[in-house]
Amino acid sequence: MKRLQVIRSVFVVAVLSVCGFAVQGAGAPAQPKNAAGGAKTTAPLRTFTGVITDGQCATKGSHQEVMKRASVNTEANCVKGCARRYGYVLFDPASKKIYKLNEDRRPSELANQKVVVRGALDKATQTIYVSSIAPAK
Repeated sequence: MKRLQVIRSVFVVAVLSVCGFAVQGAGAPAQPKNAAGGAKTTAPLRTFTGVITDGQCATKGSHQEVMKRASVNTEANCVKGCARRYGYVLFDPASKKIYKLNEDRRPSELANQKVVVRGALDKATQTIYVSSIAPAK
């Protein structure tokens, strides 16, 4: 009986220790990593021009298939719906390049519009860390 109490006490202490370590690391937000594993990309700010779209339709090259399948009425709504799952990207029609965007709020306001994005490019992940987004003139 005494042995069972000792085992139970050791188990409770072990569980509380694990929970303590889990809570201790939970408060720190994850920082974007660059290719070398550093905190955030330190690449210089550049200017990119393209169309705000989503990761799925950008790789397909069109919204038509998804719009038919999902009964979506506009390309902008297609972008907003698909971006929930596939994220926002900047598609550069001149170079046919697709860049992931680390921002979600501002791209949704400019879905399916030609824009100018200023930000730092992480070449390893092809992600632009957005500084500003504005409609192209």
